[in-house]
Amino acid sequence: MICCLMNALGAVSQDIHFSQFNATPLNLNPALTGLFDGDYRFVLNRRNQWASITVPYNTYSGSFDMVLPTKDWKIKNLPEGIWGAGIVINNDKAGDSQLGLLEAKVSLSYTRKISKDSSMFLTFAIQPGISNKSFNYNNLQFDEQWDGDSFDPNRFSGEVFQRTSFTYLDLGFGTRWHYRLKARNNVNIGLSYTHFNKATETFLSNSSSQLSPKFAFHADGQFMVTDEVDLVPSWLYQRQNTFSEAIIGASGKYIINPEDNINFYLGVFVRFQDAVIPMVSMDYRDFKAGLSYDVNTSQLKTASNGHGGFELSVSYVMRKFVPLKPAKRLCPVYL
Repeated sequence: MICCLMNALGAVSQDIHFSQFNATPLNLNPALTGLFDGDYRFVLNRRNQWASITVPYNTYSGSFDMVLPTKDWKIKNLPEGIWGAGIVINNDKAGDSQLGLLEAKVSLSYTRKISKDSSMFLTFAIQPGISNKSFNYNNLQFDEQWDGDSFDPNRFSGEVFQRTSFTYLDLGFGTRWHYRLKARNNVNIGLSYTHFNKATETFLSNSSSQLSPKFAFHADGQFMVTDEVDLVPSWLYQRQNTFSEAIIGASGKYIINPEDNINFYLGVFVRFQDAVIPMVSMDYRDFKAGLSYDVNTSQLKTASNGHGGFELSVSYVMRKFVPLKPAKRLCPVYL
């Protein structure tokens, strides 16, 4: 137990992660801020992992972003383009020690057209934030509490923690390239680099552990297959210190009602050397909901029995003004 604790509290730590990475845009890349069809976007994500092995790891995320009304700004020499702003709040609890992460990050993005025909766009964004990490050692057991015959929880653990909570500044930035080939055919590529200020994070007095920067590369697209079906592939690779994660897969999008934006998605993704992830989601007008489950395929499957992580995502896009559709056509089209 103590070895695992020291690894978590005094060494380089990893970030939270979601299998539905495209459903948590401000966590994936700050350059995705404000890039949606609408004025305001609300996103909620929840992940529950390793419930079959130990105390479940619970991760919650909520974000809000918007397109800034630059036409109303009275600022001279403001670059022409699309500006977006947003905030994301994450809360994560892990294991017996309740090792927790609570963070709030704000992001500002700028998107510029880079082709004359408006088929290509480039976005840059920054994302400063404040993070807090904490833990509770009351439920932990240490070697020094074994008296030779039995475990004594009142016995001194032999460990002295300087603190059980600390807060630090976190900085990140990102970029994203979008290419629209034609209707229902587009490609997106993004890069993000977070924690580049290498904040110090440790609960121990004799450690100067730093939060390692994280690099993430992601790509996705949409390609028309038939009048009712699109192929939506996605790929994510991210690396932090010696740890890396790669997810690849695709969903089929079945268009039920294009006028009301009612679509159904079914797909399968793979996290290399870890899990197979079936996913299902649906658009209903301005709402989108997704559900996925990680089926563990790594060496841990002996203990997990193949169980991994359950994940839910919900988003809602709000528009300032939506014109009313008449229930009946008022006059023939030829008049």
